[in-house]
Amino acid sequence: MASNIIPGNVDGTYPVAGQDNSSQGFRDNFTAIKNNFTEAKTEIEDLQSNKASTNAASNFTDNVVSRATFKDTAETVYTHGNITGSTTLNHENGHYQTATTTGAITLAFTNLPATSTLGRIILDIIVASTAHTITIPSAVLVSGNVSGGDGSSDQITVPTSGRYLYEFMSPDGGTTILMHQLGNNYI
Repeated sequence: MASNIIPGNVDGTYPVAGQDNSSQGFRDNFTAIKNNFTEAKTEIEDLQSNKASTNAASNFTDNVVSRATFKDTAETVYTHGNITGSTTLNHENGHYQTATTTGAITLAFTNLPATSTLGRIILDIIVASTAHTITIPSAVLVSGNVSGGDGSSDQITVPTSGRYLYEFMSPDGGTTILMHQLGNNYI
C-alpha cells in the first residue's frame, strides 16, 4: 500500500523569521499538517486491522501464505484422553492427536479443509487391548500397510496391543480420506 502522506505539502521554511508573514501561509501549513495526520490515522488503523498479530490470535482462514520459510516450529498436540465408543477427530484441534482406548471405538472426522487443499491428522493411539477394534467411516481408504486392516471392511483389529500412529489425509473436504500407518507397533 502506498502512503498518501505528503510531507512536501508542509512548507518548512515558513514563517520567515524577522519579517511580517501572511496568515495564509500559516493556514496552508496547518491544513497540510491536518491532512497528513488524517491520512496517517487511516493508514495506521488499516495496519492495526489487517496485520498478523504477535500478541493476539491471528486467523489466516482461507488465505494463502506462500514462499514462507519456517524454522524451529512446533505443532500442537490435542489429547483426547481415554476413549471408547464414538470419537471425532476434529481438524481444527490440530494435526497431531492422541488417545488411549478403553473399549472399541468408532472414528468420525470433522472440519477437514475444503477441496483442493490437504487436511491431515496424525492419530497417536494406544490400543490397550486387541479386543478394542477401530471402526472407521466408509469414506476412509485404508492402505495395505495398516496392521489389522484388510481393506474389505471398515474395522481394524490390531494384531497386538500397543501404540500405533495412523495418518489420515483428505484432499476433498472429507469426501475421501486416505489412511496409512506410520511405522509398526511402537513398544
